[in-house]
Amino acid sequence: MEEAGRRNEKSFSMEKVDVAQALGFPDNSTNLEDSNKSRRSTRGTCLAILDLVNHALIVGLTVYTLYRSWGSNVVNLHTIFCTTGYVLLMSEAIVVFAGDSVLTKFLSRGAKRHLHWILQILGLIFIVSGVVIMYRVKPVHFKSIHGILGITSAVLVVFLSVAGYPVFIAAKLRNAIKPVAIKFAHNFLGISCFAIGMTAQCYGYTYIFKSDLKFVFIIIVVAIIALSIRRAIPSLFRQFLVLFR
Repeated sequence: MEEAGRRNEKSFSMEKVDVAQALGFPDNSTNLEDSNKSRRSTRGTCLAILDLVNHALIVGLTVYTLYRSWGSNVVNLHTIFCTTGYVLLMSEAIVVFAGDSVLTKFLSRGAKRHLHWILQILGLIFIVSGVVIMYRVKPVHFKSIHGILGITSAVLVVFLSVAGYPVFIAAKLRNAIKPVAIKFAHNFLGISCFAIGMTAQCYGYTYIFKSDLKFVFIIIVVAIIALSIRRAIPSLFRQFLVLFR
């Protein structure tokens, strides 16, 4: 009896829809679905545009800074290595995981993880090289804000690169530590390392550019930071809620 009642109710509902369509009334469910698809499409397009803008800022800032700093003296080499390491490689290593990244959205999750650590290791090589070059010739070390932020970020990136392996085997370590704890720590330290290093980059512009142009570059760096971590921050927040709930 109940099954027959449900069939009758479904039949009656379909008849109402058919009558409404016959009388020319709009199908609200279809319109709502189309509206949701339209909003998702618009949002996806906007995010893709933001991603393209971010890539353009990253490449443009890197190329111009290298162009202005090209040379073989210590300051030039330090600028070249650190700019390539932070602005180009570390930024792109973070952006890899953005689901709407136009350059990597076709890659699998596993491929993105491998690309992430490859870019991070390359960034580490450039950053450490830039720090070592300056350290060998400068008589006073890590006294300025630029120097303190730079060495702090360099230490963090070394630690992240060495301690990054547990993230790959987090599921196997679940008996010892929660996988979300490992991912939260890696995410938090990665964002902190990137933000500190890019801030050091901003202070470095005061040495490279003596004009008002340095403020333009600082604004660009801030924009790159915001656009690069826009997906990492919500992920960090979700991991925090899961970890401490």
